[in-house]
Amino acid sequence: MNRYDRRLQFIYFGILMSTLIYGAIAWTSTNAAVPAKTLPDELRTPLTIGLYAAAAVAFLIAMIVRARRLLVVRWAMLEAACLCGLAIALVYGDWRLYAIAWVPAVAGFIALYPRVRMGER
Repeated sequence: MNRYDRRLQFIYFGILMSTLIYGAIAWTSTNAAVPAKTLPDELRTPLTIGLYAAAAVAFLIAMIVRARRLLVVRWAMLEAACLCGLAIALVYGDWRLYAIAWVPAVAGFIALYPRVRMGER
């Protein structure tokens, strides 16, 4: 493993840990609050639909692009999906709304783990 791959792994774990920190923020800031609406009602609001659509687009772009030199950008797109979920969770006071965006993002992070010479072309 060369230095470049080691640096990529440090960046990877930093971004991945930031998504866990976002989850902790969502949970601690909304855990004591009682949501005003039920989860199915929150999922039908225009803000939720719009932000989840943005999260889905960011996730799809991160998964479609295939270039090692854009690997950090792809991770940032996955983190952007998490940030959309965090915004929804904080607006509606329900941490479960963050988890809906976080789970696919973590699956994307697992798929994009920086292996040696990954995606070199």
